[in-house]
Amino acid sequence: MELDELKSLVRQGKFGAITIDTSVFDAQGLRLESGLLKQLEQFRDSSTKVIISEIVKEEVLSHLTEKTKNAQRELEKYLKQAKDYWQLENREIENIKKLVFDGRDAQEITLDRFSKFIDATSLEIIEAQNYLIVSDLIQKYFQAKPPFSESGKKKSEFPDAIALMSLEAWAKENQTKIIVVTSDNDWANFCKDSERLCSTNDFAGALGLFQLQDAEDICRYLSERYKQGYLDDVKEAVINALEYHISDIDIYPEVHSSFEYEEEEKYINVNRFDFRVLETPNLIFRPVNYDNGLIVESKLIVDVNIECSFSFSVYDSIDKDYIGMGGNSVNTQAYLEIEVLITFVGDLDKIGAEVEVDDVEVETKSPISIDFGNIAPDWWVDGDYDY
Repeated sequence: MELDELKSLVRQGKFGAITIDTSVFDAQGLRLESGLLKQLEQFRDSSTKVIISEIVKEEVLSHLTEKTKNAQRELEKYLKQAKDYWQLENREIENIKKLVFDGRDAQEITLDRFSKFIDATSLEIIEAQNYLIVSDLIQKYFQAKPPFSESGKKKSEFPDAIALMSLEAWAKENQTKIIVVTSDNDWANFCKDSERLCSTNDFAGALGLFQLQDAEDICRYLSERYKQGYLDDVKEAVINALEYHISDIDIYPEVHSSFEYEEEEKYINVNRFDFRVLETPNLIFRPVNYDNGLIVESKLIVDVNIECSFSFSVYDSIDKDYIGMGGNSVNTQAYLEIEVLITFVGDLDKIGAEVEVDDVEVETKSPISIDFGNIAPDWWVDGDYDY
């Protein structure tokens, strides 16, 4: 179902809840305290509930714990290097670990973060045992109805089936519909056959469904003003945020080389950016939260220069070891698609009133692959030694 169709139903009061699946949590980098996930806090005192299946909860906790463990391992690895190269004492290393980890393990940190997320959003966990009818689950399995497929590993689809059937039963019990935000095709296919679940893969668009018409009118006005050459403070705030946060974006260099190589450092410089026109004609801002101020999402095309340095080596079959072969730095220009959340404050009660930018948040998501082509040490030219 298209967002415009969903918006009409939302404004008729047909939807009493919004839910997101694991794929959305992962796409948002599992950042519970920022970005679009933080915008779910607007439903805390609302008649619209934020709900998730206990299956999604457990998957998110598992993914979050693993990410937390990986971060700890990476930090400990670099601390070990710092000990050697910065000549740090063991007690100094231990003091740093104590300051960062404070004696807590990854699972404890994860549970604490998720508990705070539940409190901030009034999140309700839908437990399968309270809503799932096992006989219905078995019938869907043997009849290969969504989310089960006719072929493939149907057993792996049981968690999705449990989650979706529990959500559908909750919606039926509460006589309402649920907006389901997902990028998972199995979830989307299930929702097509459901009278209670309606899916979209557009998280920001789903949040926009619950905003007042005034918010859309302000966004339309601000979009027009920007295109007319006004709102220089918006352009300045966005470029400042990009320059400050661009290094947070995870760039994955795709390269080809005759040598073994390791990526050393990356430097990203912002040249310029353009707002991308959104699906609604001529709109470059769309509302995701209209509470204390107006928070809008915008999509950018950002022109950047990326410099990446590499170190090279070859394997010595006699010594059974790798021999360093020097390094090189490679530059390339790229156009990155980046999403930002912009917070406007001021007299937002009437169109045309003075408003200003209070904050710009750059949404960092999955790694962005950039093709650097063929690479080799700086002394290597067309396969010949260049002394």
